[in-house]
Amino acid sequence: MTKQDAQPQTFLLRLGEQVVHVRQAGSGPSLPLLLVHGFGGSAANWQLSQRVYAANRRVIAFDLPGHGQSTALAEPPTLARLTQVTRLVLDGLGVSKAHILGHSLGGGIALSVLQNAPAQVASLSLLAPAGLGGEVNMAFITGFVEARNAADMAAVMAMAVYDPQLIGRKVAELLVEARAVPGARAALRAIAQTCFPNGVQANDLRPVLQNPPCPVQIIWGEEDRVLPVAHAQGLPAQGGRQHVLARTGHLPQIEQMNTVHALVREFLHGCETP
Repeated sequence: MTKQDAQPQTFLLRLGEQVVHVRQAGSGPSLPLLLVHGFGGSAANWQLSQRVYAANRRVIAFDLPGHGQSTALAEPPTLARLTQVTRLVLDGLGVSKAHILGHSLGGGIALSVLQNAPAQVASLSLLAPAGLGGEVNMAFITGFVEARNAADMAAVMAMAVYDPQLIGRKVAELLVEARAVPGARAALRAIAQTCFPNGVQANDLRPVLQNPPCPVQIIWGEEDRVLPVAHAQGLPAQGGRQHVLARTGHLPQIEQMNTVHALVREFLHGCETP
């Protein structure tokens, strides 16, 4: 990776009326990797991971509609519509096929991309993905959207991790600042209403994993209090590529960063080695 490649590029991608903020880094012979963040996140969540994965490939992160610097959708932000935008991002960047790493809601979007456009997907790495069960912790979802100060946000984020000390005051303040951007809360409320109506996940994506056309890896925290790890039960073994991490909540890519990086890099290498 050259020095220039090591420096992430950030830019706005226009997809008709939709504007999407993109952050990409790296280059190389391997297929690109698309990173899809979860509810209330942004491309910035992947900064450290992007640097690791960009050693031999192009790594693309972007803000989902209504998140970060991307504009909100003009129509109801259903999982299908978020999936459509994700596919348009790949098309707009000239990527015909990519590995996809998705967290939480981003995992549900990754599954939906595979369901709707299998030819675009080389592999899936799913971190505590949505869409594999009905339950979702709406106390967390609602609290995350509506928290107005750092203390309230820290209390909410404690539900997302095994060790609440991981969520410092600075992190909580940054999350509150993100909610204070005009239109941010309304956009997240709309996504919560369409994807988690009446406190239940709206989309059942389990059938996608019954006979997937590409390699799939699932990584979940044993102590996840947002989307329970029990949702992974009863799924095909995927060749043993299910990893339940002890002392880990809903953010394995942060709580067990080095472990997740190693699992994803090994998985991607295996997918591309004859």
